[in-house]
This record gives sequence, structure tokens and C-alpha cells, in this order.
Amino acid sequence: MNQDSKQYFRDMKAMIPSRGKQERRLVRDYKTRILELNEKYPDITYEALQQALGTPADMIASFYESADTEYIIKSVRTAHMIRFCICCMLIFTLSALAVSAGVNVRLYQEIHHGIVTHEKIIIE
Repeated sequence: MNQDSKQYFRDMKAMIPSRGKQERRLVRDYKTRILELNEKYPDITYEALQQALGTPADMIASFYESADTEYIIKSVRTAHMIRFCICCMLIFTLSALAVSAGVNVRLYQEIHHGIVTHEKIIIE
């Protein structure tokens, strides 16, 4: 693939909000179409790809317009749940690190400001 084909493919992949089974199939199908166009026209430009296949935004919009509503709702809910779980795990991890750091600072202060139990006297 030439640089314009790669850029078109990256732009198309960036427009897809979720990575479900149907989206992966869509990406695979469009990649084969881009490769076929690239073999037929090795110096194809980004604009020529847009004329042949449509803009990446139009492709994704037409895909979701023709997709089943239940599938879209399910994929959005799944993506939302995954993001929520990742955020919760991140908050929990940061809280645990903050508590651990606080405990370590307190122990450090107790050690350095604690009561002297042994004293060394050096006489010269």
C-alpha cells in the first residue's frame, strides 16, 4: 500500500467507535478493497480513494445506519461498561498507592523522630 492508502485506512479505523465482530469484518473488507484498488492503481491518491469508496466518515455512517439497533445498543453498553470498570480499577489503584505512600511517610517520620534506645559514646 502506498502512503495515501495507509492514511485512508488509518482514518477509516479511527472513525469506528467500537471494535466488535461486525466492525472487524467491515475493516477487513475495506482493507481488501483498498488493497485491490492499490494493486490496480499503484499511485492512487487519497482523493481517488475517497471518490471510489467514499469518505471514511460516510462509510462508517452508512455502516451504522444499516446496522441492527440492538447490536449498536449492545456494543455501546459494553464499551461503556468496560470504560467504567477501567476507571474504577484506576481509582482503586491510585487510592491504594496514596494510602501506601501515606503509611510509608508516617513510618519514615516515626523512625527518624522516635525515641532513642541506644546511644554510642566515643571518647577520644
